[in-house]
Amino acid sequence: MIRFGILGAGDIARKFLDAVRQTADGEVIAVASKSLERAKAWAEQEGLDAYYGNYEELLSDSRIDAIYIATTTNAHYENILQCLRAGKHVVCEKSLVQSYEEAREVCALAREKNLFLMEAMWSRFLPKTVTARNWIAEGRIGKVNLMQATIGWKADKVYSKRLFLPELGGGALYDIGIYPLELLPYLVNQNILDIQPMMARYPTGVDDISSLNLRLENCFANIQCSFTTKLPEDVLIYGEEGYIRLPKIHYGNKAFLYDHGDEIIDSFEGGLENGFVYEAEEVIRCIAKGEIESSVCPHEMTLDAAKWIDRVLQSVPVSK
Repeated sequence: MIRFGILGAGDIARKFLDAVRQTADGEVIAVASKSLERAKAWAEQEGLDAYYGNYEELLSDSRIDAIYIATTTNAHYENILQCLRAGKHVVCEKSLVQSYEEAREVCALAREKNLFLMEAMWSRFLPKTVTARNWIAEGRIGKVNLMQATIGWKADKVYSKRLFLPELGGGALYDIGIYPLELLPYLVNQNILDIQPMMARYPTGVDDISSLNLRLENCFANIQCSFTTKLPEDVLIYGEEGYIRLPKIHYGNKAFLYDHGDEIIDSFEGGLENGFVYEAEEVIRCIAKGEIESSVCPHEMTLDAAKWIDRVLQSVPVSK
């Protein structure tokens, strides 16, 4: 049994807790927040006996094997270092960190400590993602030449205020652009070779609209993301013999395969309601086997994405 502690008593942590409870070999036993009252209320709502008003106490709990980090993006780097130094395995929400150098450092420390570390790109594990990747590998749409991905909505400035604030690690790329940036290369098993960005900045300085043209090893792709504009949130993968459509890039449960005549010739629908279960099962499996990274979400995935986000954000002026 792999026992988890949670850093950050928020809504997304509830989804991870529910996912772990659906696994056979995992258990969440404690939560920590910077507010003892918040941690206590969260623990009582979720039926946990242990809660802490600071992270140090949670990390000193010898019963805990691994930590799920659900704090805001700006805190991830220090939280990960703190957990690894305490000898805990780590799965951390995306974006894992805010720069390539931070990514390189935490991955190196995990290797040094022989501890598991994974960015929580749960969408790579979804059955519809696996299905589409298999269709592509099997040549069902021939050689892939183009891909498109959109992801975005109009965020509430109060409930989702972290998106608008650079001090909390806000911005479209860090929060939602990370999904297609880490999913599209995985679908076609290719590396990104170059990115040409266009970007609009919110008055606070974070990117609220980003459009990226990608050159991969054997195809092109376009990514559009925004937290001030509603977008379809779909993926389209175009091949010489047909195309694939994935509705709702990061959480959907459907995949459609089309021929030249725009006719659906194959489709998939299925998967658990809480897609975090597949991610949780992978984390538990890797830790139990003594692995320090996942083959589905390896350190290389995180390092590559961090490198490209660095280049994009540094290449576009702050002002609109």
